Amino acid sequence: MKVVRLFAAVLLAAGLGLGTLTDQIPLRERVTVDGYEILSGDFHVHAFVGDGGIAPWMLQTQAARVGLDVIAITNHNQTLAGRLGRWAVRDSSGPLVLVGEEITGRDFHLIAVGIEQPVNWNQPVRQAIADVHAQGGVAIAAHPLPGYAEGYDEEALASLDGLEAAYSDPVEPAPARQIDAFYNRTLPRNPDVAVIGSTDFHTDGPLGKCRTYLFAGERSQAGVLEAIRDGRTVSYCETNPPGQGRLRGRPELVRLLEPHRAALAPPRETIAQRVALVMVWCSLLALAAVGVRG
Repeated sequence: MKVVRLFAAVLLAAGLGLGTLTDQIPLRERVTVDGYEILSGDFHVHAFVGDGGIAPWMLQTQAARVGLDVIAITNHNQTLAGRLGRWAVRDSSGPLVLVGEEITGRDFHLIAVGIEQPVNWNQPVRQAIADVHAQGGVAIAAHPLPGYAEGYDEEALASLDGLEAAYSDPVEPAPARQIDAFYNRTLPRNPDVAVIGSTDFHTDGPLGKCRTYLFAGERSQAGVLEAIRDGRTVSYCETNPPGQGRLRGRPELVRLLEPHRAALAPPRETIAQRVALVMVWCSLLALAAVGVRG
C-alpha cells in the first residue's frame, strides 16, 4: 500500500508539474472583416459564489486559455458573481468580463448581459426583458428547450436581442430540433435576432466549446452589446474532428467569416497537456483505490 501511495503521489506531482509547464496562453492574431473586429464570446458562464465551480476571478484566465475575447458571468438570479469577476480583472488587458444573470423564471430562462442589478424572476418573461433593457443590457433566450421556454409569447419573441442557437448540451437530435424550432418561430417576428453560441459552463463543458463570433465596432462592453443588438453575430460549436462545426447566422455574415475559420478556431489541446491530465487522473484513481482498500 505504501508503495502504491508513493507512486500515486509522484505521478500526481509529475502530472501537475507537466500541466503547469505546458499551460500557456495562446497568441492569437486579430481578425478584422469589413471594418469590424471579430471577437469570440461565451455569454452563459456560471461561477462560484453561486452555482458554478470556479471562482469568478479565475475565469478570465480560463477564457484566455480557450481563445475567448469576452465572457459574461451569469449566475442564477444574482449578479454578485459577475460583479466580483469584473472587479477582479478591472486593470487587466485580458478578455472582457461582463456582468450578467441567468434569470430563472417559472416558465422561462433568460440570459441578461450588461446589467448591474438582479432582475425579478417572478414575472412574465416579456417584463423581464423590458427590465433588462431598462438597465442597458441585452436579453438572450437561454437553452430554449421544453421546460425552459414555455413563457415566450409573441411579444417576448419580438423583443429578444438574441437566442442560444448553439448550445453545448443538446448532442441528441431531439433537443437540437427543439432549439431549431424555437429559432424558426422567432425569426418571422424578430428577423435581426442575434444567434448566440454558449456553453452554460458550470464546472466543465469546456468553456467556449460553443461560442459566439461578434462583428464588433470596438473591443469593449459597448461594442459587444451593440453587436448583439444589431444581430451581428455567428454561432459556432466545436465538433470532433475539430474545426468542422456549423457556423450559423445571417448568410452574409457566415460567408464573411468562413475564410477565417482557422484563425478563429479554439486552440487545440497539446499532447503534453493530455498526458498531464491522464497522469493526474490515474494518480487520483490510485489514491482513491488505496484509500478504499485501507
